[in-house]
This record gives sequence, structure tokens and C-alpha cells, in this order.
Amino acid sequence: MAEDTKKLEELAYQYQLLQAQAQLLAQNLELLTLGKNEFQAVKETLEGLKKEEGAVEILVPIGGAGSFLKGKILDAKNAIVSVGGAGYAVEKSLDDSIAYLEKRIKEYEEAIAKTQEALKKLEVQLGGDLAKKAQEIQQKQAMGFSVKK
Repeated sequence: MAEDTKKLEELAYQYQLLQAQAQLLAQNLELLTLGKNEFQAVKETLEGLKKEEGAVEILVPIGGAGSFLKGKILDAKNAIVSVGGAGYAVEKSLDDSIAYLEKRIKEYEEAIAKTQEALKKLEVQLGGDLAKKAQEIQQKQAMGFSVKK
């Protein structure tokens, strides 16, 4: 009986660990999705810019509180894109910039797919394997109890 109680405690601990891992994966998935969406928005903006002719007017953010200035794009043939996480940026043609962004979007999609797969595996463990083991032990304990008269 004490052995079964110990097994139940171990299963509860494993369950808590898996839940924490699942929560971290879900948070990571959210961050990856936000990053992908940001790259997608930039790509769509550059694709739209390629279609424009003549002077293109834009709104330039000037800090917080939703404040902007009107501006004109002086060089609509090139873009400065961030490369890497260290704050470096490179000037590229619009086509090269779009190709670079597509590559990054694909990397995000692959990372999202891997994270979703790992999350599904954890959910199977949480909902299936551990729950079944715990249920078996509980049933075994319930059958071992007898009512004293």
C-alpha cells in the first residue's frame, strides 16, 4: 500500500513537470507566432512598396502614444533589414529583402511546427500514459480496501 502511494506521488510529480514543460512550449509557440507575423507584415509592406510608382507617402512613428509624422520614401528600391538578433541591419534591394524575409518566415514556420509536435507529445503523455498509470494504481488501492465490522 505504501509502495502504491509512493508511485502515485511520483506520478503526480512527473505530471507537474510535464505540465510545466507544456506551459513553456505554449509560451514559446506564442513568441514564435508573433515573430513570424512581424516578418510577414514587413514582407507584405515591401511587396506593396514594389507596386507603388512615384513618391510614396508614409507615416513615420515618433515615439509612443500613436504619434506620427508624414514622410516620403526617398529610395523605394532598397530597404534596410535587420539581420540577426544583435541589432545589425543591412541595405538590400526590395527583391533581396523580400527573399530574406521569406527565408526567415520559413524558419519560423519550421520552429512552430516542431514546437507544436513536441507540445502534442506532451499532451499525449499528460492525458494518456500518466493518467492511465495513476488510475490503475488508484483502482488497485480501492480494491485492497476492506470495511471492518
